[in-house]
Amino acid sequence: MKLFRSLICLIFLLTGVVHAEQIPLREFFEHRQFVGMQISPDGQNVAFTYEEGTEVKLAVMSLEQKKILSSFSFGDQMHVLNFFWGNNERVVMSVGKITGNLDNLGRPTHLYAANLDGSKRQQIFEMQRSGYRLLNRLVGDDRHILIAKRHAFDGGTERVHKLDIYTGDLQFLASEQPELYNPYSVIADNAGKVRVAVEFVEGKDIDSHQTVIHVRKGDVWEKLSLKSERKQPQFEGIGFSADNKIAYFASDFDMATNARMGVFSYDFGTDEFKLIHRDDEVDITQGIYGHNGDVLGVYADKGRGERLYFTNKAEDSVFIQSVELAFKGQDVAIGSFTQDGKRAIAYVRSDRNPGEFYLFDVATMKAKFLAASLPKLKADQLAEMEPVTITARDGLKLHAMLTRPKDKKTGLPLIVNVHGGPFGPYDSWGYDPEAQFFASRGYATLQINYRGSGNRGKDFMDMGRRQWGLKMQDDVTDGTKWAIEQGITDADHICIYGGSYGGYATLAGVEKEPDLYKCGVGYVGVYDMVWFREGDNSDGDRGGSEQKKMMNQWMSAYVGDDKDALRAVSPVHNVSKIKADLFLVHGSNDVRVPIGHFYRLKKALDAIKYPYEELVRPEGHGFYQVDNRVDLYTKMFDFIDARIGASAKKKTAAN
Repeated sequence: MKLFRSLICLIFLLTGVVHAEQIPLREFFEHRQFVGMQISPDGQNVAFTYEEGTEVKLAVMSLEQKKILSSFSFGDQMHVLNFFWGNNERVVMSVGKITGNLDNLGRPTHLYAANLDGSKRQQIFEMQRSGYRLLNRLVGDDRHILIAKRHAFDGGTERVHKLDIYTGDLQFLASEQPELYNPYSVIADNAGKVRVAVEFVEGKDIDSHQTVIHVRKGDVWEKLSLKSERKQPQFEGIGFSADNKIAYFASDFDMATNARMGVFSYDFGTDEFKLIHRDDEVDITQGIYGHNGDVLGVYADKGRGERLYFTNKAEDSVFIQSVELAFKGQDVAIGSFTQDGKRAIAYVRSDRNPGEFYLFDVATMKAKFLAASLPKLKADQLAEMEPVTITARDGLKLHAMLTRPKDKKTGLPLIVNVHGGPFGPYDSWGYDPEAQFFASRGYATLQINYRGSGNRGKDFMDMGRRQWGLKMQDDVTDGTKWAIEQGITDADHICIYGGSYGGYATLAGVEKEPDLYKCGVGYVGVYDMVWFREGDNSDGDRGGSEQKKMMNQWMSAYVGDDKDALRAVSPVHNVSKIKADLFLVHGSNDVRVPIGHFYRLKKALDAIKYPYEELVRPEGHGFYQVDNRVDLYTKMFDFIDARIGASAKKKTAAN
């Protein structure tokens, strides 16, 4: 209960904290005391998640009594990844195993439910050979939720079921099921009626797969007649209007080249399918929702974030826009409403705000501060993250994030931090603990969204196909040289660092550009491309025959099949080109990028007697435990600072 007493103090007391001039390293990398928060339908309680040890746990708290009513833990490395209130007394939790700080994709998740007092805890869905997706919470039915269940033997086809949140009993709903021959996913409206199906037509390879959209009119399913300008159009459901007469989608079907996901509406009454908005640079796939689940607008993750509202008359829309004005310059998301729409919890964040939760009265706009994710960090101590645009050598525009110390903008030591993936993830504006830590120590950090990154459309992502160590690496190089041209840094004070694919790009960078970087930190990286392609015993190489088939098709398209070409861009086969100092970090329990990559690189370096520093801890794909994070960043900073920072200057002066 000691933990919960401290949590209560953090929520209901705003106490001042005296900071030394330099923020202690640990404060950047501590676990978040609050990760997510949802208010109950009746507004009496909140459920919230928090990090502790290797877990993400959930607790329920009474707003009136200001006390913790219950808490839920699921064991070592088990995380409550998502949750919602099934009714006023019961919370539904999605729980999965996360084995490292960078391990956050594709994990099986199980559904649990429990009463707010901790009683009647029950696993209600076990994800083994079956998966699920929430379709609708079924407001008015306190016992069931609507889910789409898919089984490996069905090839991924979704079957519509009611799930009892008390017993886990499943009821197949034949009346809601489309009769299509190929695997598909379904979309339900705000009343819980399945109205849209997106059909997946498999081709001979990844480039010949097709998606087709169907809509339901009464009891009849009709295929939408859309002239696609693409071989492989994408469709993603966003939601429905308040009256359920209009469905909203994200799609790129109308763009032959430079495709980006735009927002479309389909009117069930008139059959009109029209483009509402498309950004000139980024995808738009995220909806903004009212208290009944209706779509009010969309969000574009561009620069510091942009929003487009479809209506300014709806009460929820007016409320959300008013909250955004109240926190101008920050990003606002309404995480949950009460069932009557009178109260809501707003999540506010920015580059200098790791995240805060506020309870709002919708009618009066009165707000009450509830909690901060990392309460020791204060905005006035942190640095600004700037969205910048860089032009690659072939003219391609690249988005990047630049973080510099508060008191100096030029002539800085620079860390080029390459994100993982590489296909799909991207760096965006917001609080970044690494960038903020290095800024507090006098460093600039540049994060480049190279070709292959997400959020810029499928064509941009596909530009990275088979470009490991080639054009994707050139983008990182061009971004680094841009920083030199801008006077942010100079050629003698640059280090490259990254995790996962970023670890690969670090080693590829110091090999391909041996005179550009003074040092490199490879973190849980892929280093042997031939072994990676053949199957390196990672979790991606496991699973059933259908999963392995899809993975092989993806690897063939995005990584390649030519062993000689892969060997040419493998860090383990190019160590003789390195001039930079190296620091290699890996988790001994990593299943995403097995530690065999680390050992193969060590063997290659040892063979030519090339020196390096190393750190291995019993972690997974990225260090999650706080003590290990502190150890990592202490050693990493000392390593980098001795090469390009203040320690390096002292060493030079002494010589």
